[in-house]
Amino acid sequence: MIRTACRIIGWLLIAGIVFATVSPIGMRPRLGFGPDFDRFIGFLAAGLFLGFGYRRRWLWIMGFIAIAAFGIETMQMLTPDRHARIWDALVKAAGGILGVLAAHVVLVLSAS
Repeated sequence: MIRTACRIIGWLLIAGIVFATVSPIGMRPRLGFGPDFDRFIGFLAAGLFLGFGYRRRWLWIMGFIAIAAFGIETMQMLTPDRHARIWDALVKAAGGILGVLAAHVVLVLSAS
């Protein structure tokens, strides 16, 4: 049950990130610490939930979230008021990978 909830929340976070990434710049949510922090935290949360939801496939999820970070960033080229940058994709990928790794560490430590 918890695993299913984590999967649903993780995928909803990814969907929210896609929406925030391709929507007009004025609709982008802000936490107040700067856009790099916002990107990092969004992907960190998605990585955590997907990492807990897919505990046995953590390497696959880590690869997926890194590729998704670059793919979602590239989607910004579809809108005239947004821009895709390598740095932004790297920040997103780092947050997602760290989230998946954190979930994996917690699961490994709780099993022993």
